[in-house]
Amino acid sequence: MRILYASERPPYPFFLGGAARAAHMLLVRMAAMPNMVCEAVGSRDYAVSPWRFPDTADHATLGIRSVDPARDELNCGYSVRLLPDFYPTLAAEIERTRPGLVWSQLEGALPVLQTAHRLGVTGLCYVHDAEFALAEMRAIAALDCHLIASSGFLANKVQRATGRRAGVVYPPAELYFDTPGDPEGSVTMINPHPVKGLDTFLEIARRLPAVNFLLQESWKLDDAALDTLHRRLAELPNVRFAHRVSDMRSVYRQTRLLIAPSRWEEGFGMVALEAQSCGIPVIASRRGGLPEAVGDGGLLIDDYLNVDTWVKAIDSVLNDAVHYRTLAERARRHAASDTFAPDALARRLYTIAQSRPERPGWLAQGAFAAQQRARNWPLFGRLLRRLVG
Repeated sequence: MRILYASERPPYPFFLGGAARAAHMLLVRMAAMPNMVCEAVGSRDYAVSPWRFPDTADHATLGIRSVDPARDELNCGYSVRLLPDFYPTLAAEIERTRPGLVWSQLEGALPVLQTAHRLGVTGLCYVHDAEFALAEMRAIAALDCHLIASSGFLANKVQRATGRRAGVVYPPAELYFDTPGDPEGSVTMINPHPVKGLDTFLEIARRLPAVNFLLQESWKLDDAALDTLHRRLAELPNVRFAHRVSDMRSVYRQTRLLIAPSRWEEGFGMVALEAQSCGIPVIASRRGGLPEAVGDGGLLIDDYLNVDTWVKAIDSVLNDAVHYRTLAERARRHAASDTFAPDALARRLYTIAQSRPERPGWLAQGAFAAQQRARNWPLFGRLLRRLVG
């Protein structure tokens, strides 16, 4: 079977976000299965992050086995290429190779899957983002492609939006069981952005001046954002900022507690599992898929906008050695669960890829059509509400 991963956003390792890393981990495992060929393509002209080949010094860490600059191709255990004039070139690529499945995700997934559908190739949409565009998700669901989601929470949200069930394949995280955290290290937050709870983090640090904090860049910050952040950190001598790294083990070696004060609905929460594999407890907002990622290896904050609640939770972990050890043991056990084993997740995705996409039943189709009419025709909507009481 041939699987083509196609995304307008450049794939791993040109783009190092969590969804891209998860796709890489799944692709490299499926490519090693018998009679499997996996390829990944992305846009060479992507506006947000212009492509460039990763530095040679990072090749081993990133899993790059060889480079062919003449073809804009990397060997990461499967072929990774960047295509000019992306959508026309993608259509030609699909016609030339006739993959058994075209997998897409994040922005640009709809035109990729429409292209596959038009050419008679089965598509698969892997939904990572809980803030998906409703019209786009419904258009994807109408293509009769596979729908999978990165958490049970997100699968339920997709079903409510489209009337179609989505399978759950947790995104595989880098699990660092050989890299212990530091029980005397920092309280760490990864990805200093407002939606990730940056303001909450900074206020926590202000209220706990005796605690050392680490703020780790993940999404690349532009110069203006960095200047603003450094001005705010100048008032917080107990907070250290670190630029993004290709190997997160160096971050977790310095960490005793990870906090994720996210304000938005996370699709999952891979950093929670990464930290837990190092025996690091996690305190996170009870938002989106984070509870599934954290499990019993940490604490969940219901009142996630209340800084007092965070301060009390952090104090309860840092100032009680027995409680800390218990959470650390649970964290490592949770991360080691078969539920999150990368090989098992790759096999699950492979099984889905070999099956026929599920179509919505007549009840889901009828309910979805009624919802559409209620939105488009207010009079019909009022009549429907009267009928259902």
